[in-house]
Amino acid sequence: MNPYERLLAAVTGPTWFGTIGRNVVTPLDRRLHGSRFAPTRLGTSLPLCFLTTTGNKSGEPRTTPLLYIIDDKGSPAVVATNWGGQHHPGWSFNLEADPVATVEIAGSASPVVARRATGDELARLWSAFIARWPNYAKYRDRADRDIRMYVLDPAA
Repeated sequence: MNPYERLLAAVTGPTWFGTIGRNVVTPLDRRLHGSRFAPTRLGTSLPLCFLTTTGNKSGEPRTTPLLYIIDDKGSPAVVATNWGGQHHPGWSFNLEADPVATVEIAGSASPVVARRATGDELARLWSAFIARWPNYAKYRDRADRDIRMYVLDPAA
């Protein structure tokens, strides 16, 4: 992690930042998606993907910017921390209702089928997420819920 990312980790780790993250950072990334300013990634080299799910109530496409890591089989994985909030983020409910989605990484979109990570895979992925962005440990500790993690396997 570079010095700027360490500074951002210090700012984005506290509980109060969760509200800003959910209400400012995520919508800003979503709004700038596809523009010459996207992705914002808060000015870091953090790996950002855009996950498009089908709204479980509306049936409409919903695109959410998320940090991701690549699992040992080459599939992206995302984690539903909701910045350490007490509730699961909406996109995770969408995946629970319909696991078929699209993930865009570096401007290239691919159809995927999401599945929940469990057991040893979940433990390995948590370690990788925390190594990449240590605040995931803080988000997990304060969430007071089982945080959902998804592996986005290529659609057949």
